Amino acid sequence: MHKLRNILGPLRVLDAVHRSGGVARAAQSLHVTPGAVSHQIRALEAALDTRLSRKVGREAVLTASGMQLATRVAELFDRVEEAVQEASARGKTRRIRLKVIPSFAIKWLMPRLASFYAAHADIDLEVATVTRADDVSLGDADFVVRRGHGHWPGTHAERLFDDVLALACAPSMAAGICQPDDVLEHKLLHSMIAPVSWEAWLAHAGLPAAGARLVPLANAALCLQAAVQGVGIALTQQAYMQEELARGLLAHPLDMALRSGDAYYLVSAPGTLDIRPCADFAAWVRSVV
Repeated sequence: MHKLRNILGPLRVLDAVHRSGGVARAAQSLHVTPGAVSHQIRALEAALDTRLSRKVGREAVLTASGMQLATRVAELFDRVEEAVQEASARGKTRRIRLKVIPSFAIKWLMPRLASFYAAHADIDLEVATVTRADDVSLGDADFVVRRGHGHWPGTHAERLFDDVLALACAPSMAAGICQPDDVLEHKLLHSMIAPVSWEAWLAHAGLPAAGARLVPLANAALCLQAAVQGVGIALTQQAYMQEELARGLLAHPLDMALRSGDAYYLVSAPGTLDIRPCADFAAWVRSVV
């Protein structure tokens, strides 16, 4: 190890000669004289007791031994450079911009976000909310979460989960709901972002919409919170209510989900996933879906 430390300088010069193709060009890249380069090569030859260069005309070129050593040294320097860059990147915060509807942010993203930061402490996630899940443009965002068919020109879309609307209410309320028309005895909570949801569910169940007591709330997250408090029955995205169902705060009064045929997608511009932080985020999303 002591010997290696003593020859690191000459090895750097040998690498420059190898990469540039000659002593003169190596001298230019190192901002020294050709004589200084030759001196370092001779010092390396003396330390290793090996002939590394020879004269061809007026130019010094590497011998077979010199080329073999230079090739190995170049590989090692490249690995050191890569390690240095990785260490430098770990010390810098990287930012990703994500656009989602509020309910996705509150009910799907936030419960999982700690696991993302545990795995990627060097990446900051900037979350902006929008009002419509079916009309989300990227703008200056790296990703958007969008509901639809998954085919949008000029984008890359990865399916997250199906668009499935399910009924949820407090367990005590669910115990008294045995058939579809029992829901009409309760307040029907619906998101103002998707106001036609209950109309579609009632039609699917063969029930009239007239006379239904609809309670509009700003988004699905508020509908679920109101349902937990016993205000009424929420009809919201199945993926948003998993925590409340698992904790026994909500229950499905009826097993009659409404499937639109659409899904929620993580959408990005072509080439976004070639950027390391963005690729890391997309990989994390896949792992927690």
